[in-house]
Amino acid sequence: MIDLKSIPSAKEDLDRYEVENNFHSWSFQPAVSPPRVVSAKGVRFTTEDGRERLDFSSCFVSHNIGHQDERVVDAICEQAKTLTSFAPSLSNKPRAILAKMLAEVTPGDLERSFITLGGAEANEAAVKIAHQYTGRRKVVTRYRTYHGGTASAMSLSAGDSRGWAQVLGGTEIVTVPQPYCYRCSFGQTYPSCELQCVKYIDEAIDLEGGADKVAAIIFEPVTGANGIIVPPKEYFPMLREVCDKHDVLMIADEVMTGFGRTGKWFAMDHWNVVPDIMTMAKGMTCGYLPMGATVVRKQIGDRFKEQFFAHGATYAGHALGCATANALIPIYQEDNLIEKSEKLGQYLLDKAQELKEKHPCVGDVRGLGLFVGIELVKNKATKEPLTPTNAKVMPGMNPKLEIAKKLGELGMMAMAANPVNVIALAPPLIISKDEIDEGVAIMDEALKVGDRFTA
Repeated sequence: MIDLKSIPSAKEDLDRYEVENNFHSWSFQPAVSPPRVVSAKGVRFTTEDGRERLDFSSCFVSHNIGHQDERVVDAICEQAKTLTSFAPSLSNKPRAILAKMLAEVTPGDLERSFITLGGAEANEAAVKIAHQYTGRRKVVTRYRTYHGGTASAMSLSAGDSRGWAQVLGGTEIVTVPQPYCYRCSFGQTYPSCELQCVKYIDEAIDLEGGADKVAAIIFEPVTGANGIIVPPKEYFPMLREVCDKHDVLMIADEVMTGFGRTGKWFAMDHWNVVPDIMTMAKGMTCGYLPMGATVVRKQIGDRFKEQFFAHGATYAGHALGCATANALIPIYQEDNLIEKSEKLGQYLLDKAQELKEKHPCVGDVRGLGLFVGIELVKNKATKEPLTPTNAKVMPGMNPKLEIAKKLGELGMMAMAANPVNVIALAPPLIISKDEIDEGVAIMDEALKVGDRFTA
């Protein structure tokens, strides 16, 4: 055994460890190490070769306030001097303050939180709470969605090829279509469709046993990794009516969309609809430390004063993570980042629309706030996707990944390796108009690669 305090760390050593000793997420394991990040600041990061690059994905929609904000780093260091963590059966000041802060920023009467270490864990907790509160087992989910890589969360990620290898578990699933107007599952056109996608959910809940069998429906308000799908304005008000009719809970997965990403504190605020349970993570601590939360409405939280809460975690309410969130969340207010996301999001959407006009491979552009999707096609007239559904999990040529590689060569990272034919543009909320122009210009060049694969 080598001296564990003196593990060799030359470049060639680190490259070898990456290939031989580390699992890389959602991918065929690489034969060579990916570029190594050595530092990051604001909207940019620097790799080991000394090259500075533009982060146009906020590290997969997490670093909303950008990298290495000194206010947050200082708060982490200060908290670490006194208490990093303790058993969750006892209280700590950061946890108590964060629970109250989340009650203040979330909509309506969402007020009691289970604070955990990430989005998947938050969604696991949400499903357990729904089961325990209603006494029912079925949960409705939507195709083309992603709720996390753990058992229930991945099972609920219907239509995401990354979950095909998993044995389903954790809940009984009912799957329904998205409000995907560009590719309507019912072959209709909005608004003449009269929201057939919601009517279908109403019927599906009834056929699956209604209030006797169905506990909840879980959804991303704006679908993230599977397409940046923005629903029609009537969708969530109508869905709220359906859920109330059947006494079914609404679980809003705001892991990506929360904390200003869409131009509101939370995406559900756009439609003035209060879900029964809301989950969050990424923008809560912006990746400075792992953290997530499941927040429930008052009547749900109050139930567990008399009913045993059958869930927990060793690091629930982790003091250092909570202190990070407590320092970070007020920055959204102090720096007007939510208003900035709304304003610059419209600018980014307009610039992306210009790309649609220029490139044969761009079939649709859509978004809300600084959360914009570019859908890739082989043929604009037929809407034939640029890559098949299984492209993510099958070896061989993947045109979208070729675009991602070109982006890397040009010095930018966007969310281009997600499962479907959509490249997500989700820069940090601190981005400037000039930096948006820079990113769009790089994307313009990279999309020429996609154009080569069109009909």
